[in-house]
Amino acid sequence: MIRAVQRLEFANVFPEEEPKEILEYLSKMSRETLLKFIGFSTTKNQPNYDRIFSNPEKQQEINKRVADYVRAHQIPERPILISRESSLMLSEIILANRDSFLENNENEGIDEDELNLFKAYLLVNLQANKKQNLGNAQDNIDRMAEMLIAMSFSSADTGVFEDDDIEFAKLLYATVVKFELLLEFVNEDENKYLGEALGKEFNQENLEQLNYQVKLLVATLLRMKHQNSYILSPEREDHINFLNTLTNAEIEVSDDFTNLKKFPLYKIDETQFSLVDYFYLLDKFFKSVRFILKDAFIAYHGLDPKDTSFFSFYNTDFSEEVVMKKILDEIFHWKYMVKRQEAARRDNEPDYYVRHNNRIYLFENKDILVRADIKSSSDIEKIKILLDKKFVHDGDRHVGIGQLITSIQQIVDKTFAYDDYVNQKNNLSIYPILLVSDRVFEIPGMNYLLNNRYNELVKKRLGDKYNPSLIKPLTFIDIDTLIFWAPYLKKKDKNFRELLDRHHKAMKTRVVINNPNLEEGMMQARKGMYKQLSPISFRLEEFQFPMNLLVDKFRDVLPE
Repeated sequence: MIRAVQRLEFANVFPEEEPKEILEYLSKMSRETLLKFIGFSTTKNQPNYDRIFSNPEKQQEINKRVADYVRAHQIPERPILISRESSLMLSEIILANRDSFLENNENEGIDEDELNLFKAYLLVNLQANKKQNLGNAQDNIDRMAEMLIAMSFSSADTGVFEDDDIEFAKLLYATVVKFELLLEFVNEDENKYLGEALGKEFNQENLEQLNYQVKLLVATLLRMKHQNSYILSPEREDHINFLNTLTNAEIEVSDDFTNLKKFPLYKIDETQFSLVDYFYLLDKFFKSVRFILKDAFIAYHGLDPKDTSFFSFYNTDFSEEVVMKKILDEIFHWKYMVKRQEAARRDNEPDYYVRHNNRIYLFENKDILVRADIKSSSDIEKIKILLDKKFVHDGDRHVGIGQLITSIQQIVDKTFAYDDYVNQKNNLSIYPILLVSDRVFEIPGMNYLLNNRYNELVKKRLGDKYNPSLIKPLTFIDIDTLIFWAPYLKKKDKNFRELLDRHHKAMKTRVVINNPNLEEGMMQARKGMYKQLSPISFRLEEFQFPMNLLVDKFRDVLPE
């Protein structure tokens, strides 16, 4: 569950003190502490403000200062010092400025190290808190949806929930599956130049070697996450050479941690590496490689560096025709299910269509990029504008939700060109599904907000033909969740439909609170709204991923 609690700021703890620059505090810390911090910040069970100091007297003083602030301002929940976003901000600052203070600092001992790190966190928290613009909402549930989106969006690719083990396992397995599909795609005759570019980027002679190195690293990450470790100590020279391609001596502070995502390892010495972030390291082998492919595509076709035609090629030829189609074909594998039929015209053709008797699943696939300044802004108004452009209407054309409504309208009007059967029937159940490639959208509040927008538009376009008992709510889901759940979804043909129905019911269910205790009642209300706003990936808690599928992926790199 996501915690909506306050990050401590400098003035909250040291109201009488004029803060210095963050770099000034960091420059007084020892090199050992700074380097250890980058990796340690990736581990579980990060300490709060009351477990920072080794010196009991100093810790007692800080505890009293925070308690005085909480009491004076009637803060309902204990504030936090450390968040993943704040830790990444500090890591980026350390790596971007390491030449200026990693070798020469004025360290005065562990007590000073801890105090300087504490104050640096407080200042970084001030920057993070300033970014959040939560906007306005019509009622409590809308307000909560927007708050959760604004709080989660900027750091969703580092894990949304407090316990991120399931998120990590899902990303790890999905990354291996998608990377294998990518290697097959770039190994096709017409795309071999893309495969060559990947091999060169990671210092590998061929794609087979690249696949081996990536899987060896991913298997190592799985073990490290289980052990709560952050140091890689590879023994093989070829693996060290591969890991060297994931580090860089030059890091700049940037929006959305762009440089940390490009280089998610820090090189400690010739044989040791430290993690910057588990999720960023996995993302390097699917989410980030598209930019390597983009450069190769532009060079191969002699295009202007600013040309954007690569993304149309990648999104259609790979994301849609390979990844989406292969995963959905695996899930909807029953021969009695009807898939999209050929039609003379292809106007407004759904990205994927499947029908089981009178039940229709309509898919639109969106593999989009989010500008770093918008993603890192935590500004709900900017995020809502982005969502409308990418998922509803872009200029003069319907996209995503707009395309789904167009297909629904054709089915209702009996002019649907891709399945003649539906034009003869009235009692059809239609499930519109917006499938996205980036998991940053699979956050609490997002499906609720987009479903509200969908409801507004579908009612407007269909008018009196709109029947909510037959036309279902919008389901918003990411491809990683489908990949992870595929073993369950393909077992029985009813599993997918039952999961969607469960999700729709939860989105509509508002908890009625009848508790005379105000504090307990507020807590119940928050939990009820959180459940209502949860993404679909939160709805299958009983699912146990079959670990043999994961082990099978690494049999060629694991010792017997």
